[in-house]
Amino acid sequence: MEISNNIIFLIISRYNKDMNNNLREYTDRFTDFTKKSISDFILYNCGLEYCEPGYSYGPKRRDYHFIHFVKEGKGLLEIGNQKIEVHENQIFIVPANVVSTYTADQYEPWKYSWIGFMGIQSGNFVQTLLQSNKEKFVMDCQDADFYERRIKDIIELNRNNLASYFRINGIMYDIVGSLLTEYPIEQIMNSSTSISFQAMRYMDLHYHDDIQISDIANSIGIHPNYLSSMFKKEMGISPKKYLSNLKINKAKELLAESDNPINIISSSVGFSDALSFSKFFKKEIGISPSEYRKEHYLL
Repeated sequence: MEISNNIIFLIISRYNKDMNNNLREYTDRFTDFTKKSISDFILYNCGLEYCEPGYSYGPKRRDYHFIHFVKEGKGLLEIGNQKIEVHENQIFIVPANVVSTYTADQYEPWKYSWIGFMGIQSGNFVQTLLQSNKEKFVMDCQDADFYERRIKDIIELNRNNLASYFRINGIMYDIVGSLLTEYPIEQIMNSSTSISFQAMRYMDLHYHDDIQISDIANSIGIHPNYLSSMFKKEMGISPKKYLSNLKINKAKELLAESDNPINIISSSVGFSDALSFSKFFKKEIGISPSEYRKEHYLL
């Protein structure tokens, strides 16, 4: 009986060891989650996994966006009301706060790597990438192995210090740059059909000014009502709400990461006086800018 137990123990240990070899991942623990959400674009996690037959993950909703790069095998992505087969040299994109499930094939389970990211500008990137693919969550990929190698570089740099933080995010930007080279979304950004993206670009560049929806519409050359209608249709929120979110997130960043007085911060996010800004901030967040700073000050 003792021999059998030893054999069982060895089998379980070997199995666990093999499973650990099949999954390698990195999660940024250097940056506070609150700071991640108010950054412009920042890595959340990444990794690679050689899945067991039938392995399934989800249904689950995440606070960050992620992209999987399928190197070998195949599986099924379930997102919204869609079920999409994904095979080697394809990627699948899941935006933040969207419920998804993905399942490896029983006979040809996939081997994939992934990268998860978040931040104020990250949603623009994901939506633009989806727009370039006609709102489809799965896209062909020239070389998924390239992305796996870059993600391995991140995993091997895993050190909880400032130097590795910058080097890791440098690789993350290289991955994003490679995606933009492979999928030239600049054409989408400049086309007449991408009204919402042109509007977002304008707001991203001018949120610190006292701009109105009419200013945004004029910059594109359309009527404000048409802008609001198309933006809501394409992005799911109104341009006014997008601009408010942008101002709030930038204000949070300044409150948490600087000692600038409230009146400087208010003018930095497009308010003519600190009182109007404080009323706006409290209405959106539930506490005053000063109270927020007390709770989240990072310096």
